[in-house]
Amino acid sequence: MAVSVQMLSQLPLFARLDEQALRDIMPFVHERLLAPGEVVVWEGEPCQAVHFVVRGLARMRRMSPAGREQVLAYLGPGDAFNLVPALDGGPNPATVDTLRETMLYSVRCAQFHMLLYEHQEVAQVLLQQLAGEVRRLSDMVEELALHTVRTRLARFLLAHAESSGLPKSWTQEEIAAHIGTVREMVGRTLRAFADEGLIRRERGRVVVTDRAVLERVASGE
Repeated sequence: MAVSVQMLSQLPLFARLDEQALRDIMPFVHERLLAPGEVVVWEGEPCQAVHFVVRGLARMRRMSPAGREQVLAYLGPGDAFNLVPALDGGPNPATVDTLRETMLYSVRCAQFHMLLYEHQEVAQVLLQQLAGEVRRLSDMVEELALHTVRTRLARFLLAHAESSGLPKSWTQEEIAAHIGTVREMVGRTLRAFADEGLIRRERGRVVVTDRAVLERVASGE
């Protein structure tokens, strides 16, 4: 499937452009279809392009020298990544891989700079997106630095547990990467929550059984 004006217009960064402007930038946009588990960019490598998720799901993460992983974001349709290194010329700040079949639109860095210069609407939206990302990452830093694993895990369960329980697709290792700890701490805290009657294990799922108390834990009480 070739890059289309309609799909391009649905990406927030390009949504303010008229049809002719979209047609002007189409030659610089390249489509990529990736299978689940493929790495799009590696942390620390030179930036080659800015990427936009058209459909599918990708994960942005960083890895410590000791092998500890921190998930920074999950990227769905409309999300962009590698904006910062494309602007400052530095290396990729994180590794991004796909969690399901994912279609990307990609624009090489030099061409992206040209688009920003020629289309001020894109530059304005980009500034808004970067400001929002700074706020989101500031909140993440606060979460990791000022709250215990117990509080962070309670917040995770409240945010992700469905009425039938936390989906089986979340492993303890993935939860640990999401909340900034290690698998052993997740397992230990889940057992403590179960002993306190806040959750129960059911057919491989984690089910919240006392939401009111778990909400107090999530608030840091």
